[in-house]
Amino acid sequence: MATSLSVGIIGAGPGGLALGIFLRKAGFRDFTIFDREDGVGGTWRINRYPGLACDVKSHLYSYSFDLNANWSRLWSAQPEILDYFERCAERHRLAPNLRLGTEIVSAVWDADAAKWQLTTGRGERHTFDIVVSAVGLFTQPLLPDLAEEEPFTGTVMHTARWDHSVNLDGARVAVLGTGSTASQLIPEVAKVAEKVYSVQRSPTWILPKPDRPYSEREKWIFAHVPFAKKIYRTRLWLRSESNIGVIEHGSDKTKEFRDIALRQLDAVIADDDLRNRLTPDHPFGCKRLVFASDYLQTLTQPHVEVVSSPARSLRSRSLVTEDGTELDVDVVLCATGYAAADYLGQIDVVGEGEVSLRDTWADGAYAYLGMAVPGYPNFFMLYGPNTNVGSNSVIFMLEAQARYIVRALKHMRSRRKSYVAVRRDTMAGFIEKIDEWMQGTVWLTRCSNYFRAPNGRVVTQWPRSARAFWGMTRRFRPSDYTFIAPDQEPGLVVESSTAGHQ
Repeated sequence: MATSLSVGIIGAGPGGLALGIFLRKAGFRDFTIFDREDGVGGTWRINRYPGLACDVKSHLYSYSFDLNANWSRLWSAQPEILDYFERCAERHRLAPNLRLGTEIVSAVWDADAAKWQLTTGRGERHTFDIVVSAVGLFTQPLLPDLAEEEPFTGTVMHTARWDHSVNLDGARVAVLGTGSTASQLIPEVAKVAEKVYSVQRSPTWILPKPDRPYSEREKWIFAHVPFAKKIYRTRLWLRSESNIGVIEHGSDKTKEFRDIALRQLDAVIADDDLRNRLTPDHPFGCKRLVFASDYLQTLTQPHVEVVSSPARSLRSRSLVTEDGTELDVDVVLCATGYAAADYLGQIDVVGEGEVSLRDTWADGAYAYLGMAVPGYPNFFMLYGPNTNVGSNSVIFMLEAQARYIVRALKHMRSRRKSYVAVRRDTMAGFIEKIDEWMQGTVWLTRCSNYFRAPNGRVVTQWPRSARAFWGMTRRFRPSDYTFIAPDQEPGLVVESSTAGHQ
């Protein structure tokens, strides 16, 4: 084969951009990054609701190779984060490799040619030696199942599809959900709306977010003192790593954080009934933790009402909850999250033996190191199954994965290989380890969250530290893979299903 490999990357978010940058540095020129949006940034371009910010500190939520001295505050808001990733793409000259406004709807493995064929929403076809999915977890919005008893004359909107033409000034607004999105959105909506209903299925543990702007002096030090940015980022990383105990059910760290959350509730919510309704009954940490500075305060305002019954249906000008309460509303904002456990749900991926990844993952998604699945050769993922880190920055995880994939491709290039697939025994051993490490974590407690697949396995979360993941991905181990296609192995035929995990 030729020494150059062509690479198709699906998604121009933080993961896809990092991979493109590393590919270029490693001398790979033939790569294309597709994205259905009109620009780069992924979830930070798709999501534009008022109040949107990151819950990881700015200096940690950035590439280790492209630190930014000019973050305006400890936790940056969406426009600034999007601007950062746009500037990274520009600085690393990715423009010629970008195909924006192009949605990939299917990826099909051609065993005869040993190539992948990507098909766009417009029916165009592109062929690559290697395909990497970098679509991420938070791309497929989940809308609540609201029965329309009468045609609703107001507006229903998911926060991930924010329509800035909808005027909330003086409106009566219901916000469905109590996660990170709702905690950021409700304070902003409450500034302009006449009435806000916070409609909750169950309350969430809220930790304080002591955000503040960086001073001009701090920014000057980051910009001019050698290694200042790097040392500061390393300190943030180490502090995050020290909080890993928060994923262990009943740990000292869990108790410490739970006490902080309870103290904040006591300090902010004077009304006993409201405080009881805002106190979660699920174990601390089993759902995504929420960091908020003014959310609880907003819930005490006279024009804001907490409704402790989930939304059931719509009438012409109202929302009806499960307990029959009818709320007069003009706008329903769904802060109801994403189908995070439904990896690659919008792309039809077909591997060896014409087996669909949807069928392979019928009981729940799995992948070796969150990147590779048996039966799907020359195919990798970024932010795949079991890579959502519990106490650190996903950017760190994405970098580790992108570097690993580039090492795999460099190995193929130097050995002149055209085929790579993770071995079934490698996959089975990894799943065993994941399930073993998962024991004792808060995610296995009785708790409803987006982390689990229908079979009960936790498929989104990484059950160890970010440092442990880095250690496991620092080296590409050829012995974990096969470089010979099944039809080229004597006496073997292609299997019709993936048997690595039942």
